[in-house]
Amino acid sequence: MKYTRPMLFDAEVKINEYRSSNLKGFIYLLFPCMLAFSGVYLSYQETYLFFIGQFLLGLFFFQCFVLLHEAGHSSYFKNKLLNKLFGNVFAFLSFIPFASWVEIHNLHHKWTGYRDKDPTTEGTVNPNFGALTKFLVNFSWLFWIPLFTIGYRIGNYWNLSKLKRHVSKNELSSIIINIVIQLIIYTVVFYFFGSWILKHLLIAYLTSLIISDLFILSQHSHIEIPIANQEIVRPLRYKDQIIYTRSLNIYRMIAKVFFLNFNLHELHHAFPGLPAYYLDKVDSNTPNKVGFFAYLKDAKKMSGMNFVFRTSQKVIGKK
Repeated sequence: MKYTRPMLFDAEVKINEYRSSNLKGFIYLLFPCMLAFSGVYLSYQETYLFFIGQFLLGLFFFQCFVLLHEAGHSSYFKNKLLNKLFGNVFAFLSFIPFASWVEIHNLHHKWTGYRDKDPTTEGTVNPNFGALTKFLVNFSWLFWIPLFTIGYRIGNYWNLSKLKRHVSKNELSSIIINIVIQLIIYTVVFYFFGSWILKHLLIAYLTSLIISDLFILSQHSHIEIPIANQEIVRPLRYKDQIIYTRSLNIYRMIAKVFFLNFNLHELHHAFPGLPAYYLDKVDSNTPNKVGFFAYLKDAKKMSGMNFVFRTSQKVIGKK
């Protein structure tokens, strides 16, 4: 399996200045570690501090997903081995096999701009859902139940039938080994520490899934994206993918410290090899960038089926 760092495609990014750094990578891990330790400590309290601890741990688990994303691009650390090592740790904490994440997410960046060729969005094209499934989608979106994130993780990264369609036999073998090892470790961990995990981490993890739902769905949902329809098409250049994704405008320091710049998704697609800790330094056109609360207000006005499975030329969150 190849862990490649995509090239940067815009002259406005000073490549030498914004290269991955092992030192910066470890420095930016300090705050997630602080969240984890303080969250666990507070989770032992029997007052309202317990819920504060669960929220802090929820942010930590969300950050693990973002850090998995960064390590999967082999861009968080300069050293490829560090990216692979920490990528597997973050993937384990995110309940996602790292090997399948790398392959599927690379294909996502390759085929963004064609909804039916991108393995992460192909299921949104003409979904054949029954009445019960539609009800569950709408109910979950209305009441903040993270059904999408759960389906997204299971359907894309644990789904062997999908993986068989999108990856080579050699890559599939590596993925299966990764899945088996991860399942064995989960089994051992839950056997010995299951009650502790349920008591101290369950609410936190559900909180992280709710946060993930808001951010992941903001990135490509309800945007007019072409469908290839079996035609032979070429992947779009990274900077041409900007119009098919959305960014959220959040106060810069909060975005960087708590959300690790995961809200700047247009810039990420334009420069997928750029470490997230530099994204806020890039001055580039982001036509679909909207305020977080404006996006949330408009998105929550829609039914889940409408928001996730239909598209629109209108930019959500803009007047």
